[in-house]
Amino acid sequence: MVLNVIGWSFVAAVTAWGITLCWAKLALTNSRAVLEDQIRYWHAEAVKARELAAQLKHEAAAWSKGCQQGRQDVMAIMPLLVAAQEQMGSAKLTETTQV
Repeated sequence: MVLNVIGWSFVAAVTAWGITLCWAKLALTNSRAVLEDQIRYWHAEAVKARELAAQLKHEAAAWSKGCQQGRQDVMAIMPLLVAAQEQMGSAKLTETTQV
């Protein structure tokens, strides 16, 4: 009788160990799958961020170039603006003196 109880206890312990081992393997497999999904997600986000950074860098360079061109345009037209203002000033002066 005692040997029978010891034998069944041993069988129960081995069965419990086997079930626990299977459960642990399943849990690790699920955890690994979740982690791999997260890695893929964050990798995709990093790629998107790099693309956005490259686009912003390109846009900033184009904006800076446009600002420089606008400045050059203003500097080129400034003598014409000054001359036109002087002509308007002298025209007003002649109008007021002729009246």
